[in-house]
Amino acid sequence: MLESLFLKRSYNLLFLLLIILSSLYSCNTTEGEPAYLGTEYFGHTPGKWVIYNVDSTVYDDFLGEVFHYNYQVMEVNAGFFIDSEGDESMRLERFWRPDQNENWRVKNVWSSKLIRSKALKTEENITYIKLAFPLGAGQGSTGNSWDGNAFNNKPAQVYRILSLHEPMEVGSKLFDSTATVMQKDFVTLIGEELQYEIFAKDVGMIFKRFIDLSKEVDGTIVRGVNYAYEITDFGMIEPE
Repeated sequence: MLESLFLKRSYNLLFLLLIILSSLYSCNTTEGEPAYLGTEYFGHTPGKWVIYNVDSTVYDDFLGEVFHYNYQVMEVNAGFFIDSEGDESMRLERFWRPDQNENWRVKNVWSSKLIRSKALKTEENITYIKLAFPLGAGQGSTGNSWDGNAFNNKPAQVYRILSLHEPMEVGSKLFDSTATVMQKDFVTLIGEELQYEIFAKDVGMIFKRFIDLSKEVDGTIVRGVNYAYEITDFGMIEPE
């Protein structure tokens, strides 16, 4: 009887030891691993350049005309600088040309930075949160959302991850891993607002759609804009 009791206690101790070892192993292999952030989707690397084909349509209710524009924009990560808030920011030098046979002309200068788990981009002196990290918790995960206007004076606007780590072909380029951020999707009988951007790993934004239209009840467009940026080429400036 004493021998049976001793064996029972031994089995209980062994079982408890296995549970402890299993817990320790689990902590080392999951909790000990750094969380995936996804900052490489922002393409925040000095020397990187991207060229976009831009297709824009403007509906002018004052003149009663519709204007179509096609041109190219090049955005260059020209290097880091310390901004007025004491943060390390990227200088974004932007150029445009009517088509690929023309010379580049200076367009403007924007900036971007990674701060407090957020990717910020300042466009025309307005700062937007383009991405918020971590983007997701694994392959194909979605659902992460944030206020894209939290750093400006515009009304709150919820951005959310629509797709993540998905292969995608944009123009003539095939990208292994992309993230689609829905910024606005609002349609009524008298209006349509659609805004989203697509990012690729180590490249940054590869596509942008912006639609803001006012319509008659019958669907006739009264005024507004509809434009898209589509990547056509990208690369790195060779060091001198």
